[in-house]
Amino acid sequence: MTGDDAGGSAARYLSAWRLRPDGTPRDDDGALELPVRTRSGEPAVLRISRSGNDHEHLALRLWGGCGAVRLLRAEPADRALLLERTEDRDLRELPELESCRVLGELVRALARPPRPPFARLSEAAGRWQEELEADAGLDSRFPRRFRLQAAKNLSRLRRDELDAALVHRELHHGAVHAARRAPWLATGAVPVLGTPEFALVPALGHPAAEAAHGGTRAAALADRIEALALAAQADPERLRAWALVRWTVAARRASRGPGDRPAPETGRLVQLCKAVQRGA
Repeated sequence: MTGDDAGGSAARYLSAWRLRPDGTPRDDDGALELPVRTRSGEPAVLRISRSGNDHEHLALRLWGGCGAVRLLRAEPADRALLLERTEDRDLRELPELESCRVLGELVRALARPPRPPFARLSEAAGRWQEELEADAGLDSRFPRRFRLQAAKNLSRLRRDELDAALVHRELHHGAVHAARRAPWLATGAVPVLGTPEFALVPALGHPAAEAAHGGTRAAALADRIEALALAAQADPERLRAWALVRWTVAARRASRGPGDRPAPETGRLVQLCKAVQRGA
């Protein structure tokens, strides 16, 4: 869906759902978001996603407003959602370890028993292990030791149940906003059947962690891992293992820039992979 298509869909749903604009539209990671008022005057947000995330509405319904914004209406065929409106403030306003506590508690609060039709982490993990073991060509653009360690981590992690709960796979500082009825709420859903440790990884890579401790990534990440795992009642060593996996998989996607040069994001991911090693 293009920007024009999203705008057209927004206009249709403003009419169909009897909404009136109540602010400036904005782009949020590939989705058009328009502040609106419902017919009864309730503040809300009309979100039209341009691609992906077909099951967001199902996850939001299952969460029922506990830890995440309430879903007011949905038309999945057009990726149109009417959501509870939050404030503009997000977790970047909190002290570092306090934000970790909030994120960890939200990961725990959002976990639900596994059920269809959500994607399964076990399937992705098997595919990632095969791809990393086979992709020796990545070694010219990303350290070989991290590729092999990530594949080894996956081999070990796959021995346990990976599809343990419905979790939010992209819960980070910018995806959690202050709200009227609760201190902090996730503003949407990127659902997957996975584990808490897998779901905590996006909270580790925030630039604020790299600025802490005089810029020492390893010390900042160690503190963050401890705080997140404690709040989510998760295993810190599994969190370390999943962090290396997710950052290596992301580096594999980002490794080819123009002219076969590594993309700028690759360098940052290399530094994060170094920092998350025990004894770094």
